[in-house]
Amino acid sequence: MITTNKIFAIIIICLWFTVESLGQGILRGVITDSLSEKPLIGANVYLIGTSLGAAADMEGQYIVRAIPEGSYILKVSYIGYKPKEIPIQISNNSTTELNTSLSLDVIEGQEVVVTGQMMGQISAINQQRTSNTIINVVSEEKIKELADVNAAETIGRLPGVSILRSGGEANKIILRGLDSKFTNITIDGIKVPPTDATSRGVDLSMISQSSLAGIELYKALTPDKDGDALAGSVNLVTRKAPEVRKLRTDLKGGFNNLMHSANQYDFSFQYGERFFSNVLGVQLFGNLENRIRSNERINVDYGDSDTSRFDYHIENFLLEFTDEIRKREGFSIFLDFNTPDDGTIRFNNVYSKTNRNYFWSTRDYPTRGGGTFNGQTVYNHRDREQDLKTINSSIRGDNNLLGFGVSWGLSFAQSESEFPFDYGLLFVEPNGMGIAPEIKTNPAQLIPYAVNNFGNADLQWAYYRTQDNFDKERTAFIDISKDYEFGKLFSGQFKIGGKYKTKDRSNSRTEDFTPYYLGRWFTHERLPDGTFRPKDFTGTYFEDWWRGGGGTAFIADFLYNNSNSRDVYGSYALYPLIMQDRLRQWWDLNKYGVDPTGNELEVWENPLIRFDDYFVTERVSAAYLMNTLKIGQIFTLIAGLRVEREENDYASVYMTRRAQGFPPPNNVFADTTSSYSQNVLLPNFNLSFKPYEFMNLRIAVYKALSRPDFNMRIDRLTAGRPAESTSDFVVFVGNPNLKTAQAWNYEINTSFYGNEIGLISVSAYYKEIKDMYHMLNNFVSKAVRNEDGVLTDTLMRKFGINWPNLMGSTPYNLTFPYNSPEATKVWGFEFEHQINFHFLPGLLRNFVLTYNASLVRSETTLYGQETISYIDSIPIPHIVFTNILVTKKQRLEGMPDFYGNISLGYDIEGFSVRLSLFHKGKHIDSFDADGNNVRETLVFNRIDLAMKQKINDNLSFFLNINNLTNSEDGYTRVYKLWNSELFDQSEKYGLTADFGLTLEL
Repeated sequence: MITTNKIFAIIIICLWFTVESLGQGILRGVITDSLSEKPLIGANVYLIGTSLGAAADMEGQYIVRAIPEGSYILKVSYIGYKPKEIPIQISNNSTTELNTSLSLDVIEGQEVVVTGQMMGQISAINQQRTSNTIINVVSEEKIKELADVNAAETIGRLPGVSILRSGGEANKIILRGLDSKFTNITIDGIKVPPTDATSRGVDLSMISQSSLAGIELYKALTPDKDGDALAGSVNLVTRKAPEVRKLRTDLKGGFNNLMHSANQYDFSFQYGERFFSNVLGVQLFGNLENRIRSNERINVDYGDSDTSRFDYHIENFLLEFTDEIRKREGFSIFLDFNTPDDGTIRFNNVYSKTNRNYFWSTRDYPTRGGGTFNGQTVYNHRDREQDLKTINSSIRGDNNLLGFGVSWGLSFAQSESEFPFDYGLLFVEPNGMGIAPEIKTNPAQLIPYAVNNFGNADLQWAYYRTQDNFDKERTAFIDISKDYEFGKLFSGQFKIGGKYKTKDRSNSRTEDFTPYYLGRWFTHERLPDGTFRPKDFTGTYFEDWWRGGGGTAFIADFLYNNSNSRDVYGSYALYPLIMQDRLRQWWDLNKYGVDPTGNELEVWENPLIRFDDYFVTERVSAAYLMNTLKIGQIFTLIAGLRVEREENDYASVYMTRRAQGFPPPNNVFADTTSSYSQNVLLPNFNLSFKPYEFMNLRIAVYKALSRPDFNMRIDRLTAGRPAESTSDFVVFVGNPNLKTAQAWNYEINTSFYGNEIGLISVSAYYKEIKDMYHMLNNFVSKAVRNEDGVLTDTLMRKFGINWPNLMGSTPYNLTFPYNSPEATKVWGFEFEHQINFHFLPGLLRNFVLTYNASLVRSETTLYGQETISYIDSIPIPHIVFTNILVTKKQRLEGMPDFYGNISLGYDIEGFSVRLSLFHKGKHIDSFDADGNNVRETLVFNRIDLAMKQKINDNLSFFLNINNLTNSEDGYTRVYKLWNSELFDQSEKYGLTADFGLTLEL
């Protein structure tokens, strides 16, 4: 076994044998635009006839090391500009500085005028073509010229990326059809902490684009990057402070068509400047934002027909409306120091906070029966606030010591999600059985059968929930590199490094509930200080109800003049909408309720809610060896090995007996701990081949990994019946032996580029993932008697889960995680074309076009259930039906078959406009254990429009219209038993518009 000590021993040996070559020089400088003097990021610089060269960085700076003494011709090229060749002389042990500028390309004697959109595209093309690996880039010019709402929306325009939205706002990226948790998100190489409660996904809507100088999407990894990027890696790039003071302010207003409201704003500012002869750079960024993210939904559920289980009828017709406001605030401080060794030290601090305040209302129209409330009308209202905060702080150095390049860093990252208030009320209105007819289509037919007697819709349940999710990660790393050369045609860089990070992660939830339908409203209360007294509703909304004796509360008591209603989708009546402040006041008045004796509580604790509680300490140590070999300007070979070791400790809870009945049992939980460790070897091979000036062929073969969700490996057990359920028992268990998923990745990418064709890129990839992890949801199981007559859960035993049987012979729905028994396969193709039409005559030369398309396929092996029968001889022979575990193959969930983007821009004088289309095909959203019920998304198309008018060099006005087509997110369900694909859900969030100004000084 390769241990950490052996890894570092190898590193020391490699350093020992790496010596500095004598008689070598250094060439450095800055490449700029001849007119604007702006840096040309990604400019290609090389010495003709040698393998020596470099690409310009974010400041346009390049550096070429290990150059033998002599005379050379330096060639500088940049797509869209005329190349330049410059004679230079290199001396031993000296640094030659050469700054130069390039001029725009000339077509038919006329110089091309590069506009904002064109410059953004050209910059991205050049960064992609000079990269040693497979990468897509969003340049700073592209981000700032016609800005998207957030970083996720911008990344979603790149090939291979689809996005998830919340309230119409992009917040998660799906890279190559793989869930967001499979993509590593970093800021300048420092990992952003996960923001999800249990998985490793990151909410990118929290990150303001005002501080970004670019976005890099790595499709193929190299050994010096974290291995936990099975899908790929996104790096959000910042840059050093500018030499000339920069002040920028963006001020936006907004209109939301769904709510017919302009009560929105978005303010951001940026300041940058250098001090002390350019030694110190200071940048400040800040943003304040208030957005309406409301949405409407309709949902239809189905059940067996009254006459046949092989036919169906509509069993549930649900209308939903979410009135949501999202507020964001952020602040960043970036400091950078130019050190005497021609290096830099950067100190980055980023703080972000998002507050979600939403009021959720639903109405369930009556059907012929079925479900918990037997066909009665159900009204559900929930008032919820969420605070999500992240902090990223890091110090990073890129320095030179004794001929070696040394990159080092320390970082601290933290995220916390908590719910200051989360309270819901559920009302039920009796309708009588069999009122509505059995129907299969057009659920609106059920609306006339609603009684709408709000004075008879009584309060049945109340819930108060809390959740605190916390993540804290500390990281230290060092990378040491050495440039070398052998003659004129062979050069390269040897690089070694190590990283250590430790993460503390926790999740804690509670749920207090009151079953008011059991007559649980009490007349007294016991305060936290021990005071016992009668409740007093004087001066409250409920004073008249209280003076009338209290007891049963109705939805009419939470209304004002019959309150408001809403026509969901303009067609379906959702009413009444109760008053939000009355809901909150009800909780304040009754949360300490007790009966007159002071012995029985009005509010009970639900023990089952703790099934996802955990505390995890995760430690990952890594080391790597990497060599980059260049042969002339044609071949670049990167080869290396990365080793990662994870050592994790888990703390969670388990139940000593099942939770059932009222009141719920107390003291049913006990603490449990477990641990897990694993070593993973990650070989890596990247080849870049440039047979022509206009063509690049890249091949990548490497291994990556993905660690399971935080709640999967915990040694948990919860068993019982949810408070609102009348029949279904549930059991949640963890799998402490769950393995980390490992994937071999194979990719080939071909790109063609030039001043006329722009960039054409085609990629094909294949991933073979071993030990892919899944969750088996709601497997209908029960214990059976073994040979000794003992009731045993054989399913749990199969996976090495040895908890005692708490359910006896009672059937239950089991949920647990597992590794796929066979390799999961993902493959696909990507096409991208970026072009501007500067070579066309007249006004046609101002068009800028970018389009891409992605085709993805997958196959994974899942566990499911199949029903069989057998003879049980105890106590007398009888037939028993049970479910057995079977395997099946299908596509991965969350993976669309086809998706793509088209963006067409036009610039004339100071006016810029961009029309863009986002398309996403169908994909599986979820499935049940027996495969009878598969949920799929509908095809989604969305069109956005962005416009900007530049008044002068300092002032611009802009208007962005999002979702011009008023597109909806929709789902269907495929039912195997009924051989039908039926409508499931649709969500509408409407058209939104942003308008404002940008001021730069």
